[in-house]
Amino acid sequence: MTEALTERNLVGRRQGALATVAITLLILGVGFAVFGFTPALFATLYVGMAAAYVAVPYTVVAVIAREVSAWRSRHDGGRRSDGGLELSDDAIRFGMFRQRESLSTAIAMLVALGVLVGVLVGGWGNHPSTAPGILANRSLLTFGAFAAVSGVLAVVVNMPSIYSRRVVGSERHAIRQRVGAWKLILANTILTTTSWIAYCGFAVHFITQSM
Repeated sequence: MTEALTERNLVGRRQGALATVAITLLILGVGFAVFGFTPALFATLYVGMAAAYVAVPYTVVAVIAREVSAWRSRHDGGRRSDGGLELSDDAIRFGMFRQRESLSTAIAMLVALGVLVGVLVGGWGNHPSTAPGILANRSLLTFGAFAAVSGVLAVVVNMPSIYSRRVVGSERHAIRQRVGAWKLILANTILTTTSWIAYCGFAVHFITQSM
């Protein structure tokens, strides 16, 4: 009976993870198609320029807020009747939709940035049939549309967790105690932070190049 329940839980987790990945890719794909290959691209240009200036301070605030939430959870968090910390089982199991959505979005953002770097550094813009710099500029323009869409999605899915003492505290507890899905939680923490910093680097590059 226990083995059957465990197997059912594993199947449910796999289905939930696949559904989250599919939803993430669908949102990014539709958003990218709308804002990257339609007249809405011109609106995205202005949004992208504004986002570039907002990205760095927002990332600093988000990282600080997450750490403050973690600290407050350990030192000023809710307590159970037995004196233990008030934790979220869903967060420890990595069972929250926004946790899986955050990880999927971070991976997609890093992959897209890697592709852009490959295009710009790999010399694809020097192809004989392509005028110098045209492919690079088009790549930056296209990536800017993706960055605007993925950046908004990342903010939407991460903001509720960043400012929640219970969620952040539960995740840090899982990592410290090596319980629950702590490896996924650790990977999500590292990859989301890396994607934020990487896109801030792109924003700084964009700003300096446009000055």
